[in-house]
Amino acid sequence: MTNPQAAEFERIRGYLQQQAAEKSTAELFERVKEGMGELIASARAVPSALLATNPPGDDWAPMDCLKHAVQSNLQVAQDVLHVALTGSRPGEPEPELPADRDALIAAQEASMESLWAHVSEADPGANLHITWPHPFFGELNWREWFIFLRIHARDHARQLGAMREALGG
Repeated sequence: MTNPQAAEFERIRGYLQQQAAEKSTAELFERVKEGMGELIASARAVPSALLATNPPGDDWAPMDCLKHAVQSNLQVAQDVLHVALTGSRPGEPEPELPADRDALIAAQEASMESLWAHVSEADPGANLHITWPHPFFGELNWREWFIFLRIHARDHARQLGAMREALGG
């Protein structure tokens, strides 16, 4: 019997590779922006009074989920823009962020503006031989990591929505 989780990871990896190969950088960015919009809308939909409350059976509160999503997104965005433009991944640790929802959302929005400003100037075919590992999807190049931002944002948007529902918000 095959591992359904492994099959799902392989399906998502195929999606990342296909989108990265077929779409223009501008088209990829539009898809990433859609995902980030969903994440931000889901984060804003959680009532302030529930942000620090763990849903029953969950190890994370909505703020924990948002902080993880933004921290990871900022790290990936930084790596993508550096590799796209220079061929070198800085490999800096995830940034420290404030614990305030509005500040996290502002940091996410600023990161996306910076990412687009830089990646839009990159040669879409440059430095694709440079990859770095994702824990589930294996080695990805900068274009694959770029579209991964969409999947990551949408995944955590759904998680935030489920948390809000579980908390009665």
